[in-house]
Amino acid sequence: RPRVPASNMKLFTSGAAARLLGSDFRYRTRLVACDDDLVVLGSGDPAFGDSVLLEKMTDARGHSMNIEAFLDLWTNAVAEAGIRDIDELIVDDRVFDREYTHPSWPEEQLVRRYCAGVAGLNFHRNIIRFYPRPGTRNADVNPVSPATRTLDVVNRIKSDRSNPESSLVRVSRRDGTNEITLSGNVTVPMRVPVEVTVHDAPGFFASLLEERLESRGIDVETVRLAHDSDPGFQGPTIGPVIATPIERVLERCNHDSYNLYAEALLKTVGSRADGTQGTFDNGGRAIEKMVGDRLPSHVVDLEVADGSGMSRENSVAPLTLAHWLAGFDPSSSDDRLFIESLPMPGEGTLENRFGNRSLGGATVHAKSGFLNGVCSLSGYVMTADGRRLAFSIIVNDGKTPARRAKQMQEHIVEQLAHSLASIARG
Repeated sequence: RPRVPASNMKLFTSGAAARLLGSDFRYRTRLVACDDDLVVLGSGDPAFGDSVLLEKMTDARGHSMNIEAFLDLWTNAVAEAGIRDIDELIVDDRVFDREYTHPSWPEEQLVRRYCAGVAGLNFHRNIIRFYPRPGTRNADVNPVSPATRTLDVVNRIKSDRSNPESSLVRVSRRDGTNEITLSGNVTVPMRVPVEVTVHDAPGFFASLLEERLESRGIDVETVRLAHDSDPGFQGPTIGPVIATPIERVLERCNHDSYNLYAEALLKTVGSRADGTQGTFDNGGRAIEKMVGDRLPSHVVDLEVADGSGMSRENSVAPLTLAHWLAGFDPSSSDDRLFIESLPMPGEGTLENRFGNRSLGGATVHAKSGFLNGVCSLSGYVMTADGRRLAFSIIVNDGKTPARRAKQMQEHIVEQLAHSLASIARG
C-alpha cells in the first residue's frame, strides 16, 4: 500500500540523479563579463557557498575558508581585472523556475532551514545565521552571517536573567520578503546559530555581491535577475569557476539528509529530461518515468511531489522502493556512487541508530525519514562476500511514537542481517 515516505523520497531523487547525470557530473557556477555588465551564471548548485563545506576547506594561503573568503574569490578577481564601473550586475538563475518552495510545504515552517527554497542560484544553503548574545536590555543579534545591510530585522529578543526562558529564540519572516522578526530571551551567548531562510536567494546573493564590490570602490549602477527575454549571456570568465562534484551533492542529500540538495537534484533531473527550466513538476515526472521504465509495472506505485519528502503529497509503496533499491548495481560507477552516499550506523542521520544491535558482521547502508506520524527506513543489508538485501519499512501512524517505530525497524534489519549472514555461511 502507498505510504507517505518522508525523507525516503530522497532515495528516488538521488538515485535518479546519479543515473541520469552520471558520476562525472559537476555543477558549475561562473561570473562572466558581458560588455559593461557582470553576470552570475547559476547552475542550481545547492553547495554554492555552503558554510558547512567551506569549514572543511582552506584558501590558497592555507587559512580556513569562511563565507567572506568565499565571496572574496570573485570580488578580488573583479578588482584585479581592473573593472571599476558596472552597468548591470545580473544573476542568471533561469536554469530553474522561480517557484522556490513547494505549495504543499507547511507555511508555518518555511522560515526553518529544512524548508529553504530552491533556486537556479543558491547561496549559503539559502539561509542567514544570527548569533544572539546578551545586551543591556535587548539581546545583540550582530554579527550576522553573511554580513549584509539588505535585511529588515526586527529584534525583540530580551536579555532578562529573571526570565525562565533563558535560551529561547523565536523567528518569523513575512511571506515573500526578507522582513525577519526575532523574539524570545537570551542570557548567555548562543553558540549554535539561529538559522533563518531567506526569500529569493538569487536576489539576496546579488545584493551581497554588490555590497562587496562597492566596498572595493567598484561602482554598480543596477542589480537585477535575468529576464525571460534576455539572450544567453556569454563573455570571458572572471575569477574561478565554482564547481561541485555530484558525489558531494549526493552525500549531503543522503548522508546528511539536507532537503535543499534533494530539491536541487529534482529540478536538475527535470531540466535535463525536458531540456527546459527545472521545476517541481517536470522533475517529479522524470523520476516517475525512470522508475516506471526500470521496474515491472505491477510493483510500481509512486507519486512524486517534491524531491526531499517534505511534502505529504508524496506517496510510495515500500515494495516499489525496495525494488528500486535492488536495481542498483555496485559494479556500476554511477550506481555505486548512489549506494555509498547512504550513511551507515553511527554516521550522518544514522548516528544514533543500531547502537545496541548485533548485525552478525553485515553492514547496513540506509536512509531514515521522519515527519509527524511518519517514520521510514530503507536501504541495504550487505555482507563481505557481496550478498545484499534491499528493504523498505515505512510507518504511517500518528498514534505510534517514533521511538517504537525505530525499534521495530532496527529489529527487522537485525533479523535480516543475521538471515543473510547465515545464508553466506551456507
